[in-house]
Order: sequence, then structure tokens, then C-alpha cells
Amino acid sequence: MIKDFLHVGLGVKDLEKSVKFYTEVMGMEEEYRTHNEGEKISQIVGVKDVDMDVCVVRKNNVRIELLDYKNDDLKKHNNPLGQDEPGLTHLAFLVDDVDREFERIKALGFKFNAPPMVARENGPKITYFEGPDNVIIEIFEKVS
Repeated sequence: MIKDFLHVGLGVKDLEKSVKFYTEVMGMEEEYRTHNEGEKISQIVGVKDVDMDVCVVRKNNVRIELLDYKNDDLKKHNNPLGQDEPGLTHLAFLVDDVDREFERIKALGFKFNAPPMVARENGPKITYFEGPDNVIIEIFEKVS
């Protein structure tokens, strides 16, 4: 029986850059760090001779596990997943004022697809931007 949702795991190219983004830009807090290597973890994750640093960041009950695999061959892939393809397409963050967050994050140099807007009647006000490692981030404001 499934008890609860635990976390989302994201592979990253630069752990410190990603931790800084999720804590300083997205307002999450660092929960813990660990290092994993050896035969057992290699079997579990299915990566030969795995060597990885991990940092878990959280906001309330949502956790993102940032996985920095030190294996050079794993860092070569740089293919962003399109929003219309199967698989994880984006992470969404609830905000009080999407326009204010848009201006703050844009001033930090992040590229948005479009300014915040309401796409459907009585819908939320949202916008998407690209964070580190080609991860698409949505900021979402409930509109009354």
C-alpha cells in the first residue's frame, strides 16, 4: 500500500548551482546532503560504478532530490524534454503574486516563455521559465 508521495529526483550537472537556484531563487530549504557510491547503489540505480552527490531541498511537504552523478559520461546528455513529450515536463511553484516573482526571477537572468497571463476563464495566472539543467519551472498564482 502506497502511504504518501516522497520526492521528485532531478539529475543535475552542477549540484551547488542547483542548490543555490532552488534555495535562493525558489525559496526552498536544504534538508540534507549525502554521497553515494559502491556496488549496492550501482545496482539500485542501474549505473555502473556510480559516484554521486545528493542534496534534498524542500518547501513544506514537497521535496526535490538533486542528483549530481560524477560519472563523466552521464553529464554529456543535454536534451531538454519538450512540454508535449511523455515524461516529467515541469515543476510548478505556487506564489502569491506571479507578476512580482516574474520580475524578480527575470532580473536574475532567467528566460521566460511569456509574461504571466491567465490562459482560460477563471484559470490561474501562470508563466514558465527555464531553470538549471533544462528543467522548466512554472510559477502559478490562483486567481479568485
